[in-house]
Amino acid sequence: MKKLLCMVIVSLCVINSVSFAQLKEFPSVTFNGDAQIEVGNHFAGVEFHHSFPMPQRISFYYPVANSVDMSDDYWKRDSTFIMAALLDVGGKKEWIGLEPYEFELTPYSVKFRKSDEEKIIRVSYEFCNDKSAFVLTYEIENISTSTKEYTLETQFENSLRTCHSYKLKDKAYTEFDENGSAVFTNFPDKETQFAQLFVTNAGLQPENYSVKSYLDNQNTISYKWWKEVEWQNQTKLIQKEKTERPAIYYLYKKKLATGEKIKVVQIIGSTKNNEGKQLAGYLLKNYGYEIDEYEKYILKEINKSFITTGDSILDKSVAWAKAVLAVNRHYIDGSIQPMPCPAEYNFYFTHDVLLTDLAAIQFDKERVKKDLEFIIGHADKDKIIPHAYYWRDTAFVTEMCTPDNWNHFWFILVSASYLQHTNDKTFTEKLFPYIEKSLQQTLSNKKNNLMYAYRPDWWDIGRNYGPRSYMTILAIKALSDFIEISGKLKKEIQELEEYKTLSLHMEKALNDSLWKNGYLMNYFQDGSLDEHYYIGSLLAAHFNLIDADKKKELVKTAAEKLLDPQLGIYVVYPMDFHKLIEYLKFAGNEAGDKYKYINGGIWPHGNAWYALALISIGEREKAVEFIKQTMTIDGIINSPNGQPAMYEYRNSNPDLKFRGKVDKPQFMWAAGWYLYLIYNLYK
Repeated sequence: MKKLLCMVIVSLCVINSVSFAQLKEFPSVTFNGDAQIEVGNHFAGVEFHHSFPMPQRISFYYPVANSVDMSDDYWKRDSTFIMAALLDVGGKKEWIGLEPYEFELTPYSVKFRKSDEEKIIRVSYEFCNDKSAFVLTYEIENISTSTKEYTLETQFENSLRTCHSYKLKDKAYTEFDENGSAVFTNFPDKETQFAQLFVTNAGLQPENYSVKSYLDNQNTISYKWWKEVEWQNQTKLIQKEKTERPAIYYLYKKKLATGEKIKVVQIIGSTKNNEGKQLAGYLLKNYGYEIDEYEKYILKEINKSFITTGDSILDKSVAWAKAVLAVNRHYIDGSIQPMPCPAEYNFYFTHDVLLTDLAAIQFDKERVKKDLEFIIGHADKDKIIPHAYYWRDTAFVTEMCTPDNWNHFWFILVSASYLQHTNDKTFTEKLFPYIEKSLQQTLSNKKNNLMYAYRPDWWDIGRNYGPRSYMTILAIKALSDFIEISGKLKKEIQELEEYKTLSLHMEKALNDSLWKNGYLMNYFQDGSLDEHYYIGSLLAAHFNLIDADKKKELVKTAAEKLLDPQLGIYVVYPMDFHKLIEYLKFAGNEAGDKYKYINGGIWPHGNAWYALALISIGEREKAVEFIKQTMTIDGIINSPNGQPAMYEYRNSNPDLKFRGKVDKPQFMWAAGWYLYLIYNLYK
């Protein structure tokens, strides 16, 4: 930590300007410790826990979002596996993946490594460029002094879970093709959109294969359930007339002299049931090309106006953040759209896209335009924008934004930013009816010049109607942006003067009615003060809605109530939502246990908003130090329970075993907010 702080101090000397450069090679990170990992492409994502080289989940997005996941408890999903590998070296057997491995990570690949006196084991996951598949490679090298027989048995329990409903689909039939010893698993179920999973071999060909799960009806598959396959009793194919629980097992054998390797290359993909053989055949010949093209695509996306600060820690994280934005885009209903993370979310969320686009407008205007086009393209006939879009059971479903949904405000802010950076009045004219509808929708919750909402602060759970600082702050900013858009488009709107007056009145009410205890607070439906301190209030400093003295006091209070000096800002304090389930009308423990998730977890946008508040009071050097410690790849690695990540949230539990544990390590708007901060530092 001392070394990191010294680097911070040195960096302050060179943080006054930025330049543009071309990145020629991505800065991967090698890590040896407990970590959660997610990597993927536009069609598939793989999730790992505790640095085990065997995954807990695979999410496929084509033909629709289906997942391979045997966990039935979200909070314990690190305890189950969908794959296993058994290595036998001269009669000495071991399961690959029962302990953490060292790994080399990028946002688009991971390579695990473990060695002992006799062998080196490497397990890698790489992804195709524009094909619905990834490449799993097992490489075992003999470094002993004698020739030995190596046997590798791989096991893949490939039942599916559906998007949204997460129903287990464990009835399928299988086909086999000699070309690559390919196994095709067909799910004759409309809720999976009749998906076909395939595994084909591009490296060493297997001695044997099997396709029927031997784990019977075990729905929770941890390593205690895995056992060596009895090959003489295994099923070769599952017939279409009698579907059963599927799996794909392979057996490989090779005698290795000292220095020789066994290399198993499995290409794993998901298609429609009439496309698998053609795709598998193509990938057998071209998987290396696909991997190379995907890496080229990532570098191309990074190099769109790639800024460098002269500080290696900041610049590495700029590259990492832009790679995350390139990777976290998934196939959905015929197009590739931004998604929160590689493996754990099968939904399109308007909120996540809009928050990311606040930064993306600086370097990829076309991306932002396409995002806004997608949003209005999925609005309803009344021009109300969507909250989410996803596959559910047998069709794609759109959830529309309710009047108290914060997406309305962020949509206006991003639209205004798009117009400011592009001067594209033609497209903004197309957006304008939706912008106007969003403003009208939200203002229906205005009372006493304050915004009322059901949700506490920025999330979409809970129900207790009252005046909210966060929503009022966003409303004032949205009104200002709406007025600016209207002026640039020369709109003659009857309410425009009223909106100008309203903006001033709301700013006054924010300061007069919600400023309590040196902070901007909220109230409950019964009129009582909500004594929780929320991160949303920090945006008032960034948007200049409070005076200089209040800004300083706001930051001071946040530092006293919400700040963990090594990890960042809690999303709320005190962390007692588990005691307020009935009062706030949460659906069970959806807020999480104390210190977890939104019950006091640490989220990246909270850290970003605190850093922006520091910048607003002239504490630029302190903001840089805070950003480097809590939001860069190096800073996160060097913190308690750190790992390479731009995460959704971290556990704030003071217990050293849990403190700083990362969840969802590759999160789109964590990357977006980091880039937004960099641009704000160099205005």
